[in-house]
Amino acid sequence: MDRYVTGALISCCGITLPPIIAEEPDKDHLLHVEIVEDEYYVTIDHPMTKDHYISFLAAVSDERLQLVKLYPEAGAEARFKIDHVIRIYAYCNRHGLFQKKP
Repeated sequence: MDRYVTGALISCCGITLPPIIAEEPDKDHLLHVEIVEDEYYVTIDHPMTKDHYISFLAAVSDERLQLVKLYPEAGAEARFKIDHVIRIYAYCNRHGLFQKKP
């Protein structure tokens, strides 16, 4: 599995945050990616309740990050420009970060 290593030290409110390693999706966090015109249309069949939801979907290229913030009780879907995307991420507020190559 490809892993990107950085020397960044991230903190919030005086607390150093541990790195989050993106996992391959399990059966409850499968990312569905289809091409629609010049974009990736990304969906995930996942609960979107106030207690358990996908917080964001993101597409990463060598030059940019495209991020769509998601909200409880809304759909878990986003569209991203295809332009050099190398990885798509989803963050579940209970189970962490998941990744998929498009």
